[in-house]
Amino acid sequence: MNEHLTVKSFGPVKDLDIMFKKVTLFIGDQGTGKSCVAKLFSMFKWLEKVLSQKKYKLSYFEQYNRFKTKLCAYHSIESFIDENSYIKFEGNLYDFLYENGVFSVIDKSQDINGISKIMYIPAERSIVSVAENKSKLLKELPASSETFSDEFVNAKKFFQSGYNLPFEGLRFEYDSLNDTGWIHGADYKVRLINASSGIQSSLPMCIVSEYLSVKISDKEEVKLSKEEKDKLEKRVAEIMQNEELSNSIKDMMIRQLSYANRYNRLINIVEEPELNLFPRSQMEVLKSLISNNASSDENMLVFTTHSPYSLAIINTMIMGAKAYANANDEQKSQIEAILPLKYQIKKEDIAAYRLASSDAVYCQTVINPKTGLISKNELDSASDDIMRVFNSLYQYYAKALTK
Repeated sequence: MNEHLTVKSFGPVKDLDIMFKKVTLFIGDQGTGKSCVAKLFSMFKWLEKVLSQKKYKLSYFEQYNRFKTKLCAYHSIESFIDENSYIKFEGNLYDFLYENGVFSVIDKSQDINGISKIMYIPAERSIVSVAENKSKLLKELPASSETFSDEFVNAKKFFQSGYNLPFEGLRFEYDSLNDTGWIHGADYKVRLINASSGIQSSLPMCIVSEYLSVKISDKEEVKLSKEEKDKLEKRVAEIMQNEELSNSIKDMMIRQLSYANRYNRLINIVEEPELNLFPRSQMEVLKSLISNNASSDENMLVFTTHSPYSLAIINTMIMGAKAYANANDEQKSQIEAILPLKYQIKKEDIAAYRLASSDAVYCQTVINPKTGLISKNELDSASDDIMRVFNSLYQYYAKALTK
């Protein structure tokens, strides 16, 4: 938590200096770099994970321009790098720096207590609903979309008995024999590929998020290849046979090896959770994501949005936590009846930023320091412009009626 990212001159990202918290959101017009920042965070968290597992040496990513050709290319953002690009990420376990065309990694030599499952849920997620088993449709998308598609397949199998969507009483059922998804309503049944665009975009996001949060809660171990298992067994044997190490040191080293192969947190990064959804459904989907995020203290949720409803919903969740913290026992029960704890967000756990290419300051926090809430003028800035035009037109209409 409270990890620090600094970026200058990277594609649409002009200049930003931000902190990531348990819940972090980005708002702004199209093309301002929201998804780009989310992808950088996803990339660095993945890199931190594989390095902590000792799957790669630090020097592997520092050499042969692999920062651009391997890491950035995974999210199709390699073309954003130019001669002035500067990127620094200060993580919990490692610091990463790209400057003057050189990528470097600093190991902070911190003990680990588990590893992260990083999930990037792209805006193009609807394609995994309509493609079903037609994986060739994914080939033109970033590699991250294929990773997400794989997890969608796993989630469908995991919820073999069915999955309830968080809105409209809808239920998803998967026919594994025919590799076909079905959506059940109150009095109808339709194939997933023929369902509404809102269902097609929200189902993969919600079912994968819940599937992975359950796996984290169950402290699932990382699936190792035979080669990885052999290496792990060899390393354990080396530790146990080293007579220069005390039993306590051996126990600590074995524990670290165990932590490096066990998930304990979900880093969920979601592009535009509100896609194609009615406002009430947007609320239920966000509640689902926030609830999954709350299932572990270590989980993190990062999302981009264009929706004022999303901001208003998050504000309600912040207010719920503020009210609960200052309430007596009776009041707490009443507050929980309105907004259960799993949907509440403590003010110290939220970060929200507005990215705007046309503003003097490209990146600004939109959290009011006095209230801890998202600033009112960020909730629906477009409405003011719309009402201004409406009022001007109405004045002409009123004048015409008086003639």
